Amino acid sequence: FPFSPRLLGNSSRLTMTRNAIWALSNLCRGKNPPPEFQKVQPTLPVLARLLFHTDADVLSDACWALSYLSDGPNEKIQAVIDAGVCRRLVELLMHEQSNVVSAALRAVGNIVTGDDVQTQVILNCGALPCLHHLLSSIKESVRKEACWTLSNITAGNRQQIQAVLDANIFPILIELMSKAEFKTRKEAAWAITNATSGGTPDQIRYLVEQNCIGPLCDLLTVMDIKIVQVALNGLENILRLGDQDAKLNSGTNRYAVLVEECYG
Repeated sequence: FPFSPRLLGNSSRLTMTRNAIWALSNLCRGKNPPPEFQKVQPTLPVLARLLFHTDADVLSDACWALSYLSDGPNEKIQAVIDAGVCRRLVELLMHEQSNVVSAALRAVGNIVTGDDVQTQVILNCGALPCLHHLLSSIKESVRKEACWTLSNITAGNRQQIQAVLDANIFPILIELMSKAEFKTRKEAAWAITNATSGGTPDQIRYLVEQNCIGPLCDLLTVMDIKIVQVALNGLENILRLGDQDAKLNSGTNRYAVLVEECYG
């Protein structure tokens, strides 16, 4: 790519910039095999600049390019973080054009598949209020991607689960887990189950208070075996806590009673 930073850096003509960034995003794309990262890495400073362009198509393609570059191992995610794009990507989650939002959301979602420190960079940019907002988007695909992004955040550490809790996101996830289209319900279920796996006893009790047991039980009867497993894992984590509480208190597992009530 000897030409691309120069071409994209100085082109004042919008059509040329649009065509160049579209071509560039396609060069960053591809899984089998992915492009050699050393060859596409020099485009990162250019993409970082283009995130401040005024044209929605340019913004969208720049975000897609960053999403392709961050789709992979943590070293690639780190290179994208080091380019300084995270704060702007989070800001673009609130853009008025849905094609920009979808692309920025995929890039943010890929970054939070990294380790806890990488995920924290996105949280520190104020992503949770934006994701809260996107959970009630009119576009089902955006709601699904927001759930997927949150499922990778709730797979993080207890402080990160607490941040999701403090942002009042779990009640919406639980509602989506019971009422949304199936693809979205699946991602919401992952988000809840991940929180039950890594959460503190108090965090798990909070999820039960928000009525997560019923929607998890409902997923046990679907035809998708992977999601049945996910729902079972979540219920198992909750019932294990119920057992511990029972030993300390009344002797009955309150959560087992709630699960039984779901089955009449």
